[in-house]
Amino acid sequence: MNKHSKVLLALGLLLAISADVFAKVKLPQIFGSNMVLQRDKPISLWGWANAGEKVIVNFKGADYNTQTNEQGRWQVEMKASPAGGPYTLKVNELNLDNILLGDVFLCSGQSNMAFLLMKADGGEKDIANSANDNIRVFNVNKDIEFQPLDDLTKKTPWQVSSPKAVNKFSAVAYYMGRKLQKELNVPIGLISSAYGGTVIEGFISAPSLDTIQRLKPVLNQIGDKNQKQYITAKVAELEKLHGKLNQYTNTDVLWDTIKPAVPVYSKAWATMKLPTLWEQAGLPNVDGVIWFYKELNLNSVDIQKDAFLSLGRIADQSVVFFNDVKLGSSPDSRDLIREFTLPKDLLKVGTNKILVRVANKGRNGGIWGPQSKMFFKAGSNKVAIDGDWAYKIQEINIAVHPNDVSSSIYNAMINPLKSLQYKAVIWYQGESNANSNWADEYEGLLKNLIKDWRKNFNQPQLPFVIVQLPNYKKVSTAPEVNATWALLREGQDKASRQANVGLVNIIDLGLANDIHPTDKFPVGERVAAKVEQLVYGQKVAADGPIFKSMKIQGGKAIVSFDYAEGLTANKNAQRSNFIIAGKDKKFVWAQAKVVGNTVEVWSDEVKEPVAVRYAWADNPGDNYLSNASNLPARPFRTDNWKIDLEVIPR
Repeated sequence: MNKHSKVLLALGLLLAISADVFAKVKLPQIFGSNMVLQRDKPISLWGWANAGEKVIVNFKGADYNTQTNEQGRWQVEMKASPAGGPYTLKVNELNLDNILLGDVFLCSGQSNMAFLLMKADGGEKDIANSANDNIRVFNVNKDIEFQPLDDLTKKTPWQVSSPKAVNKFSAVAYYMGRKLQKELNVPIGLISSAYGGTVIEGFISAPSLDTIQRLKPVLNQIGDKNQKQYITAKVAELEKLHGKLNQYTNTDVLWDTIKPAVPVYSKAWATMKLPTLWEQAGLPNVDGVIWFYKELNLNSVDIQKDAFLSLGRIADQSVVFFNDVKLGSSPDSRDLIREFTLPKDLLKVGTNKILVRVANKGRNGGIWGPQSKMFFKAGSNKVAIDGDWAYKIQEINIAVHPNDVSSSIYNAMINPLKSLQYKAVIWYQGESNANSNWADEYEGLLKNLIKDWRKNFNQPQLPFVIVQLPNYKKVSTAPEVNATWALLREGQDKASRQANVGLVNIIDLGLANDIHPTDKFPVGERVAAKVEQLVYGQKVAADGPIFKSMKIQGGKAIVSFDYAEGLTANKNAQRSNFIIAGKDKKFVWAQAKVVGNTVEVWSDEVKEPVAVRYAWADNPGDNYLSNASNLPARPFRTDNWKIDLEVIPR
């Protein structure tokens, strides 16, 4: 063998040994160049390679050696380090560059947490000035799955704060992080994992929901199926009952309401009892177009005058025909009551036909009531039209919204992040739960989420900062005794009264006509202040007045507060934000007067008061108590009387 051949052989052997020692590895997507790792805590790093292969991790001059298990997974724990950087993290042949050690915040919730900086008031200016090497952002794409995932399915990078990086990032998270970085002078890592229009149940792992009976049927039905397997099974199940079905992929099919092709009724159509959402009538996870048909028998007296048809609420869009004549189409609204006046020349003796095209583009669909709003009236004859209707499916798409399957957001968007260490979690969610008849469950669900994440993240003392819902909807002229937004805020308040949990009151920062208020800067600032107080132990103004106690004296309720120094009320408001009641539990508007750090509350209509509520409404208006720090008082009630909730299917 010549010298050249020996050299080639040696190189070949070296490459073979290198390939064996330095196996090709894969890291979870949450690890990447430009990321921030949590300072002062051991750093867990994990990933995958072929079973039995060696993995060498190098970080800050230290080597960590491990080997994959039979499933091809490996994990190392690197020692805790103070803030600093940038550093390079090497894992076999992989290099992650420009890594900082600092404080990492997981920012989660629904659309107001996801609300983009580019859409916020003043966002354009803040984006232009956003370059900051000590702020890093990571945006988790919206996703769901039915079983817990180890990794994110949609690729996304860590980015250094810059106009391009933050323009489509959470405004609340960015404003909070910017303030913290400036005042603490440490690197800040922000992970936004939010999903708009969703309920809290989607963010909690399945084992932690096991005690909630109403959630069990869906979770049991899913079993060990993933999303794709579940949908395939659903299509097969429906086609077995209804024959071959058209499956659309374009929503234009849904909204074809100008001149839809009208089917001819036959006795082969299936039957559904209305009002209901069709998901609750044997068509779970079905989006699409369904035609509903019902016949009315009229006599000669019934047709002498114009008639009136009420169909109640329809989700989402509808076209209504009577005796083959189009009465009209409705907009994309699930809450609009569909009502029509029928000219008498459209009526006839004998059989009259009602045909309704219902199009639903997402989540629950159908003619869903209430029952009292489903009637036909001709003269003095009022006929209920609820009950059995014939129906025919025109187009379907089997689609699963995260609100249909509890834990589905957790599985896809939280579980893959759970092995990182965090400084705190910021939680801004509740709007979707507030609009349901389960608002009274929110306290328990939020406590459940906090306990669940602390356990699964292996951080039993992990701090949580909860953003309480702001004012929303039209200001009522009468006391809103059963306001669901007020009830949910109370649940957030109660859930925050545990160790290492804080509440941020933004009752004054909402909009009456928009569930997505655009002024996110003060929200982020208040969140940062609460983090500084709760997490870093700093003495900063983070709370407005908080109810402490009440006593009855001389026909008045004397209300005391914590954080009440400099207590003031809006003197320009037309009325106070207090309501008061006696033993009869009938609340009326109250008069209120600030006396030092207390408020005297009374009404001439209530001689012996027993209960007071403050800012207890979906939108309490603009008359807020505040303290010397100009922070508003937290809404509260002194009673624990039952709140009557309208049962609204979701």
